[in-house]
Amino acid sequence: MVDGNEGMLERFVLLEGMQDLDWNRSVMMREFLKFSTVGLFNTLFAWLLYEILYGVNVWPGHAAVAAWSISCTIGMVESHYVHYKFTFKSSFPYGRSLSRAIGVYASQLIVTTSITYFFVEHYGVNHRLVWLFNTCVFGFLNFIMIRWIAFPPDYDIVHQTQTVLGH
Repeated sequence: MVDGNEGMLERFVLLEGMQDLDWNRSVMMREFLKFSTVGLFNTLFAWLLYEILYGVNVWPGHAAVAAWSISCTIGMVESHYVHYKFTFKSSFPYGRSLSRAIGVYASQLIVTTSITYFFVEHYGVNHRLVWLFNTCVFGFLNFIMIRWIAFPPDYDIVHQTQTVLGH
């Protein structure tokens, strides 16, 4: 069991780390815009894959749930690779970053697949509206978690260059 003081210490260390790296609201918004721009490609890829899988009806009676979970799983790897190459200039080892990203994505996959199941199969909400809901609602949360867990800012190539130059 985690002591309450340890939780406060962890939050303090995270906030202190954000200050040390000059990761403020302005930096966060710039990175989020870049993440979102690259994410448009990822979203298009995931949506096309979802539509194909939904049309194939991989799991009869549960087409939306199956299409969502499969397209998200494949999209995890694709999305991570694209963000690794184009969004975040990080020296964090690719394998470690991917394993951390999969942990983040998998936890979100459990929540979003449950949402898809309940809204589509129990409440009859259109599967495309639920897809859009999941994609939009979890976008910013995904950014924060991926940024700090899979692409830690202290491994940013820009930050390391500034540190070496004494800025």
